[in-house]
Amino acid sequence: MTKHDDARRLNANSAGAEKLHYLDLKNPSISQPIDASEKGLAGYKFVEVEVAEVSNPKNHPVTFEIHYQTSGREKLLLGSFGLYPSNGTGKFIVATQRKLKDEGAIVLTLVTLEKAESGDTIRVGIKRIKFLKG
Repeated sequence: MTKHDDARRLNANSAGAEKLHYLDLKNPSISQPIDASEKGLAGYKFVEVEVAEVSNPKNHPVTFEIHYQTSGREKLLLGSFGLYPSNGTGKFIVATQRKLKDEGAIVLTLVTLEKAESGDTIRVGIKRIKFLKG
């Protein structure tokens, strides 16, 4: 195997990697519009959030709130979850409470339970939010 072959294999693996969306202290929210192809969301029981990367050097306690934002811009709280340990990754599910419709967006917000000092860093990489039937 040549160096060229190794580089091609690495690029092929990287191309298949899912893009991460980042939350931090300056940009604590992301919004994922509900895709028109995701019809019938009213039947889904859970929203799944996968936390793939965490940079939290001072181990600040961190939680996340998940809202469903209607097409009329009303925000409905679905629930929340916390990282434990505070730099841990994983998959988390929150009940939809049957509030989802076929339009609108899911809004994920990073919440720090302690006041972060100037210069503190909290950065979290999230994969695409998924819907689960249960």
